[in-house]
Amino acid sequence: MQSDPNFQLRLPEGAQFTDLKLRRCDAEAIDMDMDLVERICQLNQWDVAKVRENPGPVISTILSVWYKTHLAAGGTPDAVMESLRAPAPLQ
Repeated sequence: MQSDPNFQLRLPEGAQFTDLKLRRCDAEAIDMDMDLVERICQLNQWDVAKVRENPGPVISTILSVWYKTHLAAGGTPDAVMESLRAPAPLQ
């Protein structure tokens, strides 16, 4: 989905990255506003049922594309996203 350099993520009018309300559930999982994710899926004509079955690829696309746009527009860094972007600590 992200391989197309002309990929345009459609977002609900007025939506801000912070509206996702990202938070860590534990060291391996995050939580967010899934109602907003479903609205994004509908705007982009993605099958919401399929996304629910395997949310990883679509959620990753939404987060990475939207976060890059958010930062490029002067948005404040998000602690959860920054932790996801950081290299994993050596064991």
